[in-house]
Amino acid sequence: MNTIRENIRSVRAHIPASVTLVCVSKYQPIEAIREAYEAGERHFGESRVQELKQKVSLLPSDIHWHFIGHLQTNKVRDLIKLRPYLIQSVDSEHLLQAINDEAAKQGIVQDVLLEVHVAQETTKTGLEASNVLSILDFTRTHLHSIRVRGLMAMATNTEDETEIRRCFTEVKQLSDGGILSMGMSDDYRIAIECGSNMVRIGSMIFGDRSSGSTPEKPFGHTIKAVFFDQDGVLYNSMPYHAESWAWAMTKHGLPYTAMECYRNEGRTSTGVIQEHHQQMYGKDASPELIKAIYKDKTEHFTQMTGGFPGIIPNVDKVLYFLRSHGVQCWVVTGSGQRNLIDALNKTFDNVFTGIISSFDVTKGKPDPEPYLKAWERSGFKKEECMVVENAPLGVRAAKAAGLYTFAVNTGPLPDEELWDEKADEVLPDMQALLARLTAILSV
Repeated sequence: MNTIRENIRSVRAHIPASVTLVCVSKYQPIEAIREAYEAGERHFGESRVQELKQKVSLLPSDIHWHFIGHLQTNKVRDLIKLRPYLIQSVDSEHLLQAINDEAAKQGIVQDVLLEVHVAQETTKTGLEASNVLSILDFTRTHLHSIRVRGLMAMATNTEDETEIRRCFTEVKQLSDGGILSMGMSDDYRIAIECGSNMVRIGSMIFGDRSSGSTPEKPFGHTIKAVFFDQDGVLYNSMPYHAESWAWAMTKHGLPYTAMECYRNEGRTSTGVIQEHHQQMYGKDASPELIKAIYKDKTEHFTQMTGGFPGIIPNVDKVLYFLRSHGVQCWVVTGSGQRNLIDALNKTFDNVFTGIISSFDVTKGKPDPEPYLKAWERSGFKKEECMVVENAPLGVRAAKAAGLYTFAVNTGPLPDEELWDEKADEVLPDMQALLARLTAILSV
């Protein structure tokens, strides 16, 4: 295998001196980043605030840290405290305002890039190209603690070079001569040809990103219990939950999108409302407001689904396969929706040994308490237990509990966000999960 220094030399052979190379260092160990630093690199990209905080404290102070991941407004304060060189992923006006307000409180001017959505995938975030110029004008006129240095974009994930060029060319046409951050490991050469002056490259420098190998048997113990999330893993309910949450929250003066629901999936209902209310108004929601929003959300969900949304394709095969091999199946959910919880064993032929719901915990996901409680009640070693999740916050909770975690991507979020939370394996559907479990249990 090539060393990181050799990989950097190879990449730089195709990058003009006028183009800034940002080494995407997320999930990389300190030693790997230090090797790139010693090879002369100074620009590094991270996607999680907590991970960035750790690395800032352990690595040289002359590194220029770029924040390149999806940024939630409740993480803005902590990020600004770290004084990032550049926040590249400003994908909404709401986030732009939050960064400006926090930078003003901390007495600085924060440099950012506006992320432009030009890819075909709806799962990729960003501002619509048609709105970028007006947002730039507004920012320069009204937001004085933020400085827009340029634009960032990702092309459609495709091998069609014509489509990739279309994406990059569209963003180039919006550029006013500032930073143009376009191009990653698979398409950076095309991006440079289209005018990019900053590229973000990770796998070509540090190697392909994954959680490591996926051996037939991930650990040296027999699987004795698998903990399943409910919504999006057992029930095909998330599209209805997302629409219902967006409708109910917005109705009560808390503008909310379906994608925000997917990113907050796993939290208890009270946690969802409180966090968003804190972001919007800087204070807790009243108990009356929480009750009203949840009532409206539940009624809207029931109207759309008739109370039952159906199951995720092939998850029943996974459950019955595990039962036939003597493996316990548990449910670990942040849901408090009684009709769905009560229907679980009837729907799945009494396959579940136990159910942990919002009624059993004081802290919901992403806190590890729900999975720790399931593990404790199972009576098995952690090495004998696995988790099946579909949501980033659920993966975070499972990993914080010290459990091997399959992330089955049944929703619209990109795989990247599941890898971001350190999932051990990311799979496309339940059929793929069944194949993995078959391989593991046949060893």
